[in-house]
Amino acid sequence: MTRDIILFTDLDGTLLDHHNYSFAPAKEAIAALKQAGIAWILNSSKTLAELCELRAELGQVDPVIVENGAGIAIPCDYRHRLWQLPDGDLHEQDGFLLKKTGRSRDEILQLLQPLKAHYRYTGFADMTTATLCELTGLPVGGAVKAMQRHFSEPILWQDSEQAYDAFVCQVEACGLSVLRGGRFIHIMGGADKGRAMQWLLAGYSHAGVGLMSVALGDSHNDLAMLERADIAVIVRSPVHAPPQLPDHPHLMLTEATGPAGWNRAVLEILNKYTRDRAGENNE
Repeated sequence: MTRDIILFTDLDGTLLDHHNYSFAPAKEAIAALKQAGIAWILNSSKTLAELCELRAELGQVDPVIVENGAGIAIPCDYRHRLWQLPDGDLHEQDGFLLKKTGRSRDEILQLLQPLKAHYRYTGFADMTTATLCELTGLPVGGAVKAMQRHFSEPILWQDSEQAYDAFVCQVEACGLSVLRGGRFIHIMGGADKGRAMQWLLAGYSHAGVGLMSVALGDSHNDLAMLERADIAVIVRSPVHAPPQLPDHPHLMLTEATGPAGWNRAVLEILNKYTRDRAGENNE
């Protein structure tokens, strides 16, 4: 029996081009997902404020996972034929029901406070908008949205590697998790993209419907999501080697990079899904 697809995707370097952030090469597959009524979930390091504008541009109406899996945002008016809101502690904000998968940002900042005297780093909570613009090249509006965080705290490490190892040990001893990105280190309350994905999948499988989870990503911070997916698609990057995912039973590696690779992989999966459904109907 063919299972219903639920798709999860990273953004930067995956659905969005690494250099210009365009998703234009992926428009055919996006249209096919919409036509098929398949829920497709953005699973990103970005904040909800950053994703709101992008959701409108993409025409994406399903939930989103934000801040590397530390939070989940479900539109208050969300409807999908498979969806039923799972039990959990949620609160309403700006038209979304927000679910934290770990600790809140306020709790994280409190736990980090005693460490600030022992290590040299600067967190987003210590930065001005102008500083973040200078560090990232973001326009002012983009920097403001990037700083509207609810579930995690990115920091700019300014100490030694030896000190970093000690810092990680102390942070993890507080029950927090550390994810090292290209520019910032993300401190989170024990959350990751994979756990957030699992929570949302429960909302689509409430009626015992068979699901097939598909996940697409391009880098190390996507591994927790890719490992848990039934089909894992590593989208080739123009700037770094593909992350390693040994022993996954259904692993794809795209030939093309970024949204072009994303587009081809999603269309291939959807075409197979359509053929399988047609075969069942003809039996």
